[in-house]
Amino acid sequence: MRHTAILALLLLHPAAARARTLATLDTPGYAQSVAVEGRRAYVADGDAGLLIVDVSHPESPTPLGRLALPGFAWDVAVEGSHAFVAGGSSGVHVIDVGDPRNPREIAVYATPNFALALAVDADVVFVADRLSGLEIVDASDPAHPRHLGGLDTPGAALGIALAGPLAFIADGDRGLRIADVSDPSSPRSLGGIDTPGGAFDVTVSRSVAYVADERSGTRILDVSDPSSPQEIGAYDARDSVHGVAVKDQRLFTAVHGVGVRVLDVSDPKRPDVIAELETPGEAWRIALAHGLVYVADGSAGLVILDPSD
Repeated sequence: MRHTAILALLLLHPAAARARTLATLDTPGYAQSVAVEGRRAYVADGDAGLLIVDVSHPESPTPLGRLALPGFAWDVAVEGSHAFVAGGSSGVHVIDVGDPRNPREIAVYATPNFALALAVDADVVFVADRLSGLEIVDASDPAHPRHLGGLDTPGAALGIALAGPLAFIADGDRGLRIADVSDPSSPRSLGGIDTPGGAFDVTVSRSVAYVADERSGTRILDVSDPSSPQEIGAYDARDSVHGVAVKDQRLFTAVHGVGVRVLDVSDPKRPDVIAELETPGEAWRIALAHGLVYVADGSAGLVILDPSD
């Protein structure tokens, strides 16, 4: 297995042209997702569970602690001293990470179907639960999570993002669904739009939603009217896009088997490729923190890139 990623530039761009790989950490499992809080990265590491990594020195990430889980760790979100892991058929695992060298599970919330992705807002956990749609969990008492609300979606809920009072659900072959979750005990469906591929992940910035649409690439949607979202742009290179993250008019897309493709979305109607950063694994999902790009890179583990070194 290679321990450094290959940098391949498509265009000479002042920021991307200086990008470089800082480190690749071979994790014990299959890295599916990553969240970064402070100077720690939390990796949903597939059949190896949750891995906590010290990234205070991103050129030399150091594993701190690991917790095996009965399910397959698909996604992770962190709030305070607790990590929430979407464990597929085993539901949502609540893990005390106050001591990162000794994480311990304090509760499991059994979702109706198959927990694939989640997002946390204060003490409320929003779960993309595949065939049952949106599941909302009250985690104000982390040791005793309880059902708060839910909303069936027409497709397979695979990804989720929050923006103010709205939840955006990547709903598989039914595209993007939008829900009002201002009252999480009674979420309301607002609207949706079918996308040509399979919506796997979503991120939102300034009334624009960016959807990782698997084989149909990246779809860009105007969601200023959440009851009637409209596609305004797309980048379709016939690759399978699994993850999206946006920062400062740059969209970072995790392209399966390729790496990270960076798009200039200053004009979302005309996304423009800035660079392609090849990684040694499969590039599932991305987190942005401290000016760096953290990639859950499947069989290669955790890859850390500096896009503007």
